[in-house]
Amino acid sequence: MITTGCSASYHHTFLNPSPKTLYPQSRILLVTPANGTYGSIVYETSGTDVIQALSKELQRYTSAISIIPVPVTIDQILDKDLEQFDYVIIPYIMHWEDRATGWSFIPDRIEVRFEIFNNQRQLIDTYLINGQSARIVWVSRQPDSLLPRPIRIMLQELFGNVLQ
Repeated sequence: MITTGCSASYHHTFLNPSPKTLYPQSRILLVTPANGTYGSIVYETSGTDVIQALSKELQRYTSAISIIPVPVTIDQILDKDLEQFDYVIIPYIMHWEDRATGWSFIPDRIEVRFEIFNNQRQLIDTYLINGQSARIVWVSRQPDSLLPRPIRIMLQELFGNVLQ
């Protein structure tokens, strides 16, 4: 007897484990990451996809969210801008692979690292998510469909279960 499942798998890890750091109603600045690539393929909307997923999940905790629409480092953010926020989250797309899973049985894969800084430019945590779609799927989706669940888990761990 052969059985199959249509479930995605996820791995997530805080690289600098610390107690819950963020508080509801924190003012948060998000930086849009550079688009993800796989080999020579650039996935043109992947940076925006990451920020949209992160912003949507963050709205459960705070409405004070601003987005820088281009990739920048923490050192490139002006002091006067940084003072307006409590935290800065800078994602980096490490791997972004969109496959025709429905017929190839090769899963979509993502790996995204989130660096979380306070407004003094101190790195307070780093969170890494890995996601992989199922090998057998009835409906082929884009890799961005792998983002909401691990982002939600990351934010629950950062904020606790205290919602806005």
